[in-house]
Amino acid sequence: MKQFFFLLFTAIFALGMMTSCGGSKKTVDQADSDFEEVADPFADLTDLSNQIIEAGGVAAVGEGISKRRDIAKEKARTNAQGKLAEIFNLKVQKMKKQFLEEIGGADESEVNEAFSSVTKTLTSKVLKGAVVKKTKITKNKKTGQYMVGVVVAITPKTVNMSVMDELEGSKPQLYQRFRASQAYQDLKKEMEDYEKQQNQGF
Repeated sequence: MKQFFFLLFTAIFALGMMTSCGGSKKTVDQADSDFEEVADPFADLTDLSNQIIEAGGVAAVGEGISKRRDIAKEKARTNAQGKLAEIFNLKVQKMKKQFLEEIGGADESEVNEAFSSVTKTLTSKVLKGAVVKKTKITKNKKTGQYMVGVVVAITPKTVNMSVMDELEGSKPQLYQRFRASQAYQDLKKEMEDYEKQQNQGF
């Protein structure tokens, strides 16, 4: 008899656990169904930003929200500039890596020091040369808030020449070696290609 009650209790407990788990899954599934896909209002800005980056420039999309349109625009610009700083730093690191691969590791310490100095010195200066390429403004009908998206960009010429000028001033011998490298030729071609695209209405 004791064995019978034990088996009965075990069966009831197992059934309860199955019901509980099933109910939980149903709740989760119901919650998932409450979400629906919405379009990104700034997808076109992201596409433009990517095109500029692929062409050798530095670009970022920023967003800002405020009940005042001018403040929303300023927030969006500031947001984009913060992202630009990160992208610019990555671009400088890429230039350094390419140059090091070409000249070998013997001068790695000097190159690291030079490009580190470039990054620290130029980030704020280069950001001042950033321009807003495109602005998109949306408004919430219920709250009256503005949501603004902007593409802020720096041309390859601005980026590359800033780096070159800084290198020339701080490390003239390293600058001469850089000018003679394939890395420099790639930068030069990058600037020329970008200007061609600009002339074609990019």
